[in-house]
Amino acid sequence: MTISLIIVSTVTYLICSAVFASHTINELKMIADQGCVYSQYNLGVIYYGGIGVLPDFKEAMSWFRKAADQNYADAQVAIAGMFYLGTGVPQDFNEAAKWARKAAHQNDAEAQYNLGMMYYGGRGVKQDFIEAVLWLKRAALQDYPNALFGLGSMYFEGLGTPRNYEESAKYFERAADQGCPDAQAILGAMYYEGLGVTLNYKNAVKWFKKSAQQGNQESQRYLHTLCFERPSACR
Repeated sequence: MTISLIIVSTVTYLICSAVFASHTINELKMIADQGCVYSQYNLGVIYYGGIGVLPDFKEAMSWFRKAADQNYADAQVAIAGMFYLGTGVPQDFNEAAKWARKAAHQNDAEAQYNLGMMYYGGRGVKQDFIEAVLWLKRAALQDYPNALFGLGSMYFEGLGTPRNYEESAKYFERAADQGCPDAQAILGAMYYEGLGVTLNYKNAVKWFKKSAQQGNQESQRYLHTLCFERPSACR
């Protein structure tokens, strides 16, 4: 599992209450200079992604910081990602954790997941599996798919929580229902082995097929083996 920076690639708001796609960069800056957090954030997105301008990570950081200083969670998540990856700034896991925590305390699911994974890996914070589970659960309450997968893995391995295959399967299934191919593959294997769920080859085939259709090679191998061993399950 990895933490990745996700920034929207389109401009959502050009002034504080409406969308005007015809605004120029200079007009956006005029609005942003008046303290409009949406315009500040969108300028960060524009410069980060090179949308109509040359990419400029330092300029992106500058605008994200203006929005983040007004407690705009999306901007705080973006800053955390830039520090984590070292994009436009020296890589600094401590700063990444600091900004992720600010957004996480505003109930931003992506930030909660990212902070949980920082505790999992000991990046910017002391490694703490119990704290990782806590933050992943907060993100999972919002059905954030990566957090659902992460919790499935934590319960499966018994990290930060007692090992519980039944709970693991529940979280993997919620992630699988959202189209996560790795969760679909693991859930298929759990049905195949009867681990945390009642053994059910047809359900195993169902989830292996969904995962395989997304290119998961392990699921393709499992599916081939299962259909060879138990052809009735594949009919």
